[in-house]
Amino acid sequence: MSRFPVNHVRYFNLVLNSLIELHTSFVTLPVNECPYEVERNKKFYPYFNDVLGAIDGTHIFAPVPAEHLGPFRNRKGQITQNVMAVCTFDLQFCYVLAGWEGLAHDGNILNNALDKGFIIPDGKYYLCDAGYGLRKGCLTPHRGVRYHLREQYQSRYR
Repeated sequence: MSRFPVNHVRYFNLVLNSLIELHTSFVTLPVNECPYEVERNKKFYPYFNDVLGAIDGTHIFAPVPAEHLGPFRNRKGQITQNVMAVCTFDLQFCYVLAGWEGLAHDGNILNNALDKGFIIPDGKYYLCDAGYGLRKGCLTPHRGVRYHLREQYQSRYR
């Protein structure tokens, strides 16, 4: 038995289908040239001239039927779904994959996105967190290295 009335499920499906219809109008894939935000910043250019954007995941509350709670319980014990989002340097979302269980690993979600048509062009890459692992097309931080400590310290005084 679902925890939601039938009307809620119907409206959710209507909204979801509307978003699927509108995605071609609002979702654009990044171009294969150096982003303007990288090119104009001396700290980033030429080191990040082949970067297309960033990939990260987030956990969103997911009300699910009681018989499916197990896989949706994340490592913090909350019932969530794991959502992977890809955005460009101008803060535009270019790919979103939602609906994975909270227990799902970020690397598995990226593998599924690549199987479903998400493409990382040869010679280009995305900035990712360590959860996506070191793979072609993903630049992840080194394990055990704490980055930007000086910048974080100075930002407290701005």
